[in-house]
Amino acid sequence: MIMKWCLLILLLICLSSVHVWAAEKRSVTGGGFFPIENDKNLRRFGNRTVGKMLVRVKGEGQYFGEKQRKRYCRLKSARNIQWELNDLETGEMISRSNNAEERYFGASVAKLFVAAALLNKQKGNFDEAQLTLMVRMIVVSSNSAWKELQRQTGSDGSDDSGRAAVDAFVQSMGYTNTKGFQGWWQKKNGTRIHGNELNSAELAKFLYDTYQRRYPGSEVLWEIMQATTTGRRRINKYTPQTVFVGGKTGTYDGPNSSPATVHHKHIRARNHVATLKIGTDIYGLSILSNTGNEEDVAVLAGGLMREYLGVKPTVGCQQ
Repeated sequence: MIMKWCLLILLLICLSSVHVWAAEKRSVTGGGFFPIENDKNLRRFGNRTVGKMLVRVKGEGQYFGEKQRKRYCRLKSARNIQWELNDLETGEMISRSNNAEERYFGASVAKLFVAAALLNKQKGNFDEAQLTLMVRMIVVSSNSAWKELQRQTGSDGSDDSGRAAVDAFVQSMGYTNTKGFQGWWQKKNGTRIHGNELNSAELAKFLYDTYQRRYPGSEVLWEIMQATTTGRRRINKYTPQTVFVGGKTGTYDGPNSSPATVHHKHIRARNHVATLKIGTDIYGLSILSNTGNEEDVAVLAGGLMREYLGVKPTVGCQQ
């Protein structure tokens, strides 16, 4: 009888340990991170490399003081940086710069549109190889994965058919002032169109459409974005450590060959499009910067969160 009670107690201890371990594991991953529909889980569906890369990211929590506040107030109206802050639950535009609809060079932020176009084409379906490419393209910003996925999006696997397919998806979603494909598109009629021309107003709408699952496979891209590791010195920097951050960055320095952004003689892109989970609220913050300085993006984001989203310490700018 004593032996049976000992075995029962031992069993209860084991079950309790399993429960505690599971709870601890949920607290690390957030309990609902990286799931997709049909009971799939991106971390389990992919290979070991994918599983290790899919880790939720939080803010860096660096100090935001008077020095940063003054810089923020200058940046809010700067000519060579644009932004929009929106509520992803309601679609409400909270605040944006006066030039939010102007086209800027998007750099690697445009990779979001390639992933979305491919998932839309395949009605949300994908294989392990495609998941690996998408994770590499979004999380660590692989350019080779970008070009390969764009080709797969096309009708015949060529670069130009991929560009045409990405553009068709972008226009079908109503982002009429966006060129979301990579490179120059050589159309069959002989005309050439420059890609990678984005604006923060339509990027804000794209984040809303992705969060609201308004195209097939959007939940997959949303989850992958939550593991992006390249924003630590931009929007993530002054974001509190309690806030989950997702999104995509873009960086480029070079001469400007885009007819639509010709007023920028030289491209110095330091872009960051982010999702912010503050408590139970979800926001989108799209910043396209041609200042060549990551700190400008970090300070602008930190100020916007403190002025409009209740992040402490709150800040304001005298008019």
